[in-house]
Amino acid sequence: MQNLTRNLVGTLSNRIGGVIAAIGGAIVLAGCGALMTFVLAPGQAVKASQIAKMPQMDAQYVSAAAPGADILITGYLTGTAPNSNLPEFIAYNQEEWDVTRSTNTDGTPQPPSGSWMHVETVVPNLSLDMNGSPVNVLSVNNAMFSGSAMHEEVVRAPSTQSQFTADYQGQPLPDGSMRYTGFFNGDLVTILGKKSSGDGVIPEELFSGDRVAFEQHQKDAAKALLFMGIAAMVCSPFIAISGVFAALLGRGKRLA
Repeated sequence: MQNLTRNLVGTLSNRIGGVIAAIGGAIVLAGCGALMTFVLAPGQAVKASQIAKMPQMDAQYVSAAAPGADILITGYLTGTAPNSNLPEFIAYNQEEWDVTRSTNTDGTPQPPSGSWMHVETVVPNLSLDMNGSPVNVLSVNNAMFSGSAMHEEVVRAPSTQSQFTADYQGQPLPDGSMRYTGFFNGDLVTILGKKSSGDGVIPEELFSGDRVAFEQHQKDAAKALLFMGIAAMVCSPFIAISGVFAALLGRGKRLA
């Protein structure tokens, strides 16, 4: 009798917990959707509009600009590789592959999933060749990289380091593997940043492509945020309902 009561209490507790988790998850999803729809998407749209209105700039324009002025320039990036183990990269993002194992409440294993975790951004002092006139690009560790033409290199972790893997681009990749994305010597790059107090530009974003592509990238980002935000808000009540029914029917839920 005690075992039966304990089992009933445990089952009821699990199902109540599942209902709360489903409703809480739906609320979080709706909140994220509202944030993207009403804050991030409009902010990105304003940024895209401001970028489109910026004048065409050459090396002389940058040299004459006041410290702190917004700068948008395009040219061919040159410099020295800051990492001897990555001789082709003159600026890069480093990310680590993090594998998460999941199980249901009944202990049934779920397929592992992986995600890239940011480690560091490396941008040393570089130069941007603008029609034969160089512009100094100053070293930072917080610039954003964007554009589909960036180079990528994945370094697999040794099999002795981790036995856990998750699929990346259709292939199993061990936990702890590293991914490097960035730029090589001679790449065409558009840089958004600020004029420094000296002779150079402090980069905020490096885009792999010309200005026209960069402007379109900014517009596309605003549209994507708006679409994802609306989709999240629309889907949240359905996720709440399905989650509540799944919990009441006693189906296991995934745990990180």
